Amino acid sequence: MKIRNILLDVGGILFDDSKINIEKILNKNCDLIYKNAYGSNFKQCLLGYKTVQEHINSFSNTNYFKDISYILNKDNLSITYPLIIENFEYIKQLKEKNYKIFLLTNITEESYNYINNLININSIFDGGIYSFQEHLIKPDPNIYHLIINKFKLNKEETIFFDDKEKNVIASSKIGIKSVVFNSINDMKDAL
Repeated sequence: MKIRNILLDVGGILFDDSKINIEKILNKNCDLIYKNAYGSNFKQCLLGYKTVQEHINSFSNTNYFKDISYILNKDNLSITYPLIIENFEYIKQLKEKNYKIFLLTNITEESYNYINNLININSIFDGGIYSFQEHLIKPDPNIYHLIINKFKLNKEETIFFDDKEKNVIASSKIGIKSVVFNSINDMKDAL
């Protein structure tokens, strides 16, 4: 059956959320900073239960408060979470080829607003499921069922791309063709 619907994660595909990018910006090894900034407590932001600023404030008495504040501050997202232009241009080409393209992403409200202001999500994508709105986070199987049901997608005509293998495995388990995204070539090859 022909693929008609493309589900995309945001971080690692459309926007660079890598530790390597953060290390270039801060000009130092960021293992501990990255681990804390995006660690288990950050999940509450992704689920929409806590603001990013509340998360930042929780580090106020630590040695890495300044770095985490810089990384996560919404005013710095254009630097710390930049658009991957080559990938975005390719996805726009897919849209022109009549693919239906949806976002399925673990994202904070602050990141969503930044992205929407930058690229106008509704003008490019046919819809999306965002963790902060739904209080669901990948790889929870319910988030995959939600996007399939909400947009009445045929699983056999749908493919999902994510840079995290655990999310691809979870999607595959419910019958969606899924590919680990390492570079835009993975998407080109799969399509």
